[in-house]
Amino acid sequence: MSTTAARIAEAVEAGKARNYPQAIKILEDLAAQGIADSKEGVFSTTNKNHPEIYLYLSRAWHAEKNYARAVVYGNAYTRRKPQDPAGWFFLGRTFLSLQNYEKAIYALTKSLAINEASLEAKALLGLAYLRAKKASQARAVFEEALQKAPKNTRLNTGYLNALFIEAVQILRKGDADTARQMLTFVINNNIDGVAPRLYLAHAFRALKAFPEALTQYKAALAFAPDDPALQWYPAAMLAQMGDIEGASEILSKAGINVKGDELSDQFLAIGTVRKHLEEGLWARAAGAARVYIKNFGSSAEVHLLMAEAQRNMGRFSAALNHCARAAKLEPDNPFVHYCIMLCLQQAGRWEELAQEIPRAEAAGCDSDDMYYYRVVTAAHIDNPPEQVLPHLQALAQQGKADTLLFTALGRTYVRLDMAELAIPWYQKTLEIDPDNEEAKIGLIACYEALCQNEEIHTSYQDYFSRWADNTVLRKDFIEFLQKQERWEEAADNIEILASQISGANFAPQLALNRRKAGQYRKAAILYRSLLRQKPEEKILLHNLVYCLDKMGQTKSALNLLVAARKTFGENPDTMLIEGIFYLRDKKAEDAIKTFQYILEKNPQNERAAEFLKKAYAGLKRK
Repeated sequence: MSTTAARIAEAVEAGKARNYPQAIKILEDLAAQGIADSKEGVFSTTNKNHPEIYLYLSRAWHAEKNYARAVVYGNAYTRRKPQDPAGWFFLGRTFLSLQNYEKAIYALTKSLAINEASLEAKALLGLAYLRAKKASQARAVFEEALQKAPKNTRLNTGYLNALFIEAVQILRKGDADTARQMLTFVINNNIDGVAPRLYLAHAFRALKAFPEALTQYKAALAFAPDDPALQWYPAAMLAQMGDIEGASEILSKAGINVKGDELSDQFLAIGTVRKHLEEGLWARAAGAARVYIKNFGSSAEVHLLMAEAQRNMGRFSAALNHCARAAKLEPDNPFVHYCIMLCLQQAGRWEELAQEIPRAEAAGCDSDDMYYYRVVTAAHIDNPPEQVLPHLQALAQQGKADTLLFTALGRTYVRLDMAELAIPWYQKTLEIDPDNEEAKIGLIACYEALCQNEEIHTSYQDYFSRWADNTVLRKDFIEFLQKQERWEEAADNIEILASQISGANFAPQLALNRRKAGQYRKAAILYRSLLRQKPEEKILLHNLVYCLDKMGQTKSALNLLVAARKTFGENPDTMLIEGIFYLRDKKAEDAIKTFQYILEKNPQNERAAEFLKKAYAGLKRK
């Protein structure tokens, strides 16, 4: 076994023993020497290439949960070995861990195109489709895999989960009978609980199979007997079947007292929606609202309740759609306009909110509320902040205490270059709502204006712990880190950015930051890869040999310089570095020849003259 093969085997064994740092060190050393790259090329230092080094590095960093770095090495491997299904498989697995489902689907599909028999790849692809909310594609992948491995537990579980989600989607589209069949199959195969039983009951109810629906509602209740909202379903079903007494009895046992003349199936159906909203069960509330619309038709009330559920799930466009449907039914209902304004405000659609306020006023919304909305909206669009501030202050003095007003005050103070006055308002916001994104971004802006670097750093970290996918803000963070010379952290964030953005080449910037951080192995790997793409770029060569020298691989660096000179001709800067390395390698005579040659071409080269003196001095000491 060659020395290189032995070192790779040592790294693999370290990985098997879960000593990933040791495996990474060995593999990065080999990659920095060029052993991972193609033997073809000007700067090859070995007769045999080992691109699998990049694959092992990707897997090791994945095991260390550094997924962004795993992507860097995974991409490096798939570029060199695009026909190896393993490369695409492990890259897809890493993208799945990063919750980048579209890229995971792409990579896993590539893997299966090369090796369609891989059940593990199919299982991961099915999971990626599921998490991307593409249930029908997920189900198709699992079905295909199960034809070859019908007893595979993991595949069966994935298939049933996909089938359940697809059944829910089909039910929402109106095909209750198909949904019923799918949900029955899922439940019979042990994917059971409140949600499957509820949706099966909804399907039966849509098919007017009321006794069967009642049975399933009771089955759902059996899984969570203490959930008061679930009591409303069998009660509503009994009322719809004409058993008002039975419905009343169920509600009474649950501590819900409703007058007999108020009790109806429609009343109970809308009550179910309200109860889910009270408990913060937004998805169930939306589902109950759909059941209501299916059975009793549209009303402004149910569309407003549906909008509330959608808004709380962050689905603002869907919420606004239901507001619009409510407005068509009751155009003068002020609650419709309150709902619209709340959705637009939470979505940050301030220009649209400004246009909605006059319509809300015309519909009879409270004048004080309209003044409040007009002021906070003015703070978020291009109104002079000095004109907006007195109105915001007046609202605060009147006892208004909510996050919308506080963030508007913070924003206005920032626009007035009074960051120190903005900070307390953003902090008050976060005391009430720790996940308020506008306040967290506002604090970053304040600390940047005040040049409070530690606070800036902490605020960025706090923000990304919650919203990791904001690429615009991450670019700002990287720029801040570079100004602070926090090179390693800047490089780590560049890797994260590279995993999130397609089509951009972050390698030069990443290599520079790794070099400045003193991470010479990682930088050398990047510079060597860049040099393969642009072998004529002298600056890349110089950076690579600098890193190799810092790693103690001066001889390898010298060999690269000689190869470059023979191929691309002479360059005084490159030859100067070559001469310096001869000195480091205690080859004084070779160093003297190199420096003399430089001076023959350019007698004014002071650095060559200086190093020539050092070379002669070294020769005399011998």
